[in-house]
Amino acid sequence: MKDNELRKFIIYKLSAAFMMVLSVVLICAVIKFTDMFNTSSIFYRGDIIQYNGKVIICVGGIPLFIWFFFFSLRILLHKGMKPLKKSTLIGSLWAGFSIACCCLGFVISFIIPFILMFSSYTSCNEDKLGSYYVIHPDLCKTIVPYDKLR
Repeated sequence: MKDNELRKFIIYKLSAAFMMVLSVVLICAVIKFTDMFNTSSIFYRGDIIQYNGKVIICVGGIPLFIWFFFFSLRILLHKGMKPLKKSTLIGSLWAGFSIACCCLGFVISFIIPFILMFSSYTSCNEDKLGSYYVIHPDLCKTIVPYDKLR
């Protein structure tokens, strides 16, 4: 009987450690592989705008991954396998904030294309230039897309 409980305890703590590692990997992947700088061109409203809704959703999800990391850390440092009875004030506030950021990022990523549709920008409907919007369609020929994976 004791061997089974020890096995459950080890799996419980390893799953918390795995969740911490997964959170860090996802945060690093969002920072490294999303082109956040060019997405901010929406606010500058130059001749060329790059917009990708997936980037907005990923950036909105970063606070949620931070919350998962600290929640998993709390489980990892908690003695035994009992459920956490008390929630901390900062944990509750951060959870609410992270869920709000995630939902807001999701909603904004669907609103911005409608705003761009009714603006003076037109989309470059080519393979690699699908996320670019320009004032004049001739500008699509001057764009050299930057590939983060190279």
